[in-house]
Amino acid sequence: MSTMKKGKPTDKQGILAITTFVVLALLMMVQISWIFRAARLEEQNFNHRVSMALKAARDEIGVRAPKCTDMSDFLCGRQCPEHVNQSKHAEVDSIIRANLSMYNIALPYTFEITDSLLHQSRGRFFNPTCYQQNLNGLIDQNGIQIRVLFPTRNQYLIGQLYSQLGLSILFILFVMLSFLITWRLFRREKDLMLHTTDFINNMVHEFQTPIANIRFAANLLKKKKTGDSPQKTEEYTEVILNETLRLQGHVEAILKVASHSDNQDSTEKIDMHQMIEHVISTFHFRLEHAQAAISLDARASKHEINAEWGPLTLIISNLIDNALKYVSHQPQIHISTQNKENLLVVSVQDNGIGIRKEDQSRIFDKFFRVSTGNVHDVKGFGLGLTYVKKVVEQFGGHVTVQSTPGKGSIFTLTFPLIDSHVNTENNSHH
Repeated sequence: MSTMKKGKPTDKQGILAITTFVVLALLMMVQISWIFRAARLEEQNFNHRVSMALKAARDEIGVRAPKCTDMSDFLCGRQCPEHVNQSKHAEVDSIIRANLSMYNIALPYTFEITDSLLHQSRGRFFNPTCYQQNLNGLIDQNGIQIRVLFPTRNQYLIGQLYSQLGLSILFILFVMLSFLITWRLFRREKDLMLHTTDFINNMVHEFQTPIANIRFAANLLKKKKTGDSPQKTEEYTEVILNETLRLQGHVEAILKVASHSDNQDSTEKIDMHQMIEHVISTFHFRLEHAQAAISLDARASKHEINAEWGPLTLIISNLIDNALKYVSHQPQIHISTQNKENLLVVSVQDNGIGIRKEDQSRIFDKFFRVSTGNVHDVKGFGLGLTYVKKVVEQFGGHVTVQSTPGKGSIFTLTFPLIDSHVNTENNSHH
């Protein structure tokens, strides 16, 4: 029942998001429909004005033609002297231009007097740009017509639409883009909320366990007299100290990952071989208890970097700790170092349960925890690898992972050497 209740808000949010997207898509379609309708109306308005202008030009030509045989011969296509043809062509052009101007049509055009038929195919968006007006009844020959062509008519109509509807299209596109961005942010926040919930659950468990152990050991110390059993007292005291350190480690990990400040002023020269050996020594009792084998192959001839001792020990400790926890049989841990150009490469290899390929790109995300398969007793905050990545990048390096489920993982930490820092600074001064 609780699962169903948790799923209902998610279902409602998903339905709301899909409905919003569909409504926006419908609005876009309606707007496009209105654009096409406005285009047709603009075209019809232009066609009507051209038609009225050509009719007025026909009437004016009809008044002049009976009084002038040269005009009638020109319109009928009869043989006329060249200067007469030029004169009458200019006269007809003047009549057409004057009437187009009366209807506020100032587009460039060409015209011809012809008796041929014109076959025009209808365009997908606009009709053809050619107009014709017959002169039947005005002269002694039927079938003669004036044909006018506007080469830039479509560009003119599109320009009229752009000025009217361009902003609305931009607004709709902006709303659609904003919706997609908002949806992505919503999904990201939703994932973060789920990871945060897991983090809180794990954090409660991680703190409850050492607190319970401390309470238990303290109660035993309270019940027993110190002098009666010194060995037991020492064991209980050791439990309290270890669990207190465990709690302190949890608190430090949370605070350091939550902090966004990078303190570069406290860096010092760190010998990575010495530091790794120190960390391995702190795991002596755990390695012995888990019957684990750990080895260090220190092949790097240059192994000093600029960093902080504390954060570096924590990230190496975290990788070793993960190798001990996420394993289904006897742990085998191999740490190696090598130089690559001006870099120090530290690899931590284990024989654990491995990480699925689809999870490898997310293991460094805050609060993300990989499914541990049959290992059900492993708890944590999902902050360890986040802290590893943050520290390595803070000191100018980067971290990568290679893993095969069931075979283990290799975490590779790459740091710039002190020599490379010095060379970089010298080059910048030069």
